[in-house]
Amino acid sequence: MNNNFLLPKGVKIKATIIALFALALSACGDKESKKMPEEVAQEFVEAIYNAKDIDEIKENSVKRVAGLVDHYRSIKMIQRHVMELSLDSATVQITDVGGDFFRKSKKDTRVELHIRGKYQGGVVADDRFLLMTWENNRWKVKRISKS
Repeated sequence: MNNNFLLPKGVKIKATIIALFALALSACGDKESKKMPEEVAQEFVEAIYNAKDIDEIKENSVKRVAGLVDHYRSIKMIQRHVMELSLDSATVQITDVGGDFFRKSKKDTRVELHIRGKYQGGVVADDRFLLMTWENNRWKVKRISKS
């Protein structure tokens, strides 16, 4: 059966353009919004201890935490006062994630991280709990605590 007579050529071209435009828009999603809260929490801590990247720390923080980062300005001061754990470098391991199992809820989620690293020649290990919140279509660090 010949389908060429069903639609005029101009309509076919417009339909093709609209379909391609819709496909392009659907591919333009925010990559960050696909990350789980524990991934963002780990990136936040990695940025503090390994990458030492203040911009990445602020990007993964709510406004209040980003304000603290701006206030303390240096990585050493951020480690000392925001994380209350000074290290030269660290390995970060996710040990527990609160909230719903499938991470479909956008409620605040508590992430436990085990941080192990070297400081002044010795080995230091400690846990930190990061409260993650859904803000601006992505997870961000809302609070850091020892317990």
